Amino acid sequence: MVQIGILTTYDPVPPEVEEKARALGMALAESGAVVITGGNGGLMTVVAEAVAKAGGVTVGILARELEDIGPDHEWYNPYNTVKIKTGQTFTARSSTVVRSSDAVIVVAGGVGTLTETAIAYNLRKPIVVLKGTGMMADRLPKLFLDGYLDHRRLIKIRFVEDPREAAQTAIRLAEGSTK
Repeated sequence: MVQIGILTTYDPVPPEVEEKARALGMALAESGAVVITGGNGGLMTVVAEAVAKAGGVTVGILARELEDIGPDHEWYNPYNTVKIKTGQTFTARSSTVVRSSDAVIVVAGGVGTLTETAIAYNLRKPIVVLKGTGMMADRLPKLFLDGYLDHRRLIKIRFVEDPREAAQTAIRLAEGSTK
């Protein structure tokens, strides 16, 4: 099974961004991909819920700060199929999210998402950015017009606007990178 990482945010986002995240989660589940996230909160919960409702599998890679939170916490995510307690900080956990993914999709996101994107780039993991979701996802196309983070041109970032296209592109690129 192909494993697709979702690099995203804990921060509140507009309803239309949540809808794109839901559509992405549903498309990934319907395609049979395993979805990897940072585990709890924000759009990670939105994506995990969509995956669960579509009968898919979501693996939450939990930072130590969120390993034992309960339903009363705003970032609690009851939709992870599998929860991996890393004992690592948010930043350290990011490498596990990326290394466990065959390709990654950026949805909104802040500096943590930028860190994960740089890790994916250094590891030559396929990167798809879902434009129109705000934050880092809308800044990356402006910062890296040619699709490369630096002069080494390790792997070209794909910029798409449709959640289904993002899922299909990530899966296609992941399947090509795992052969």
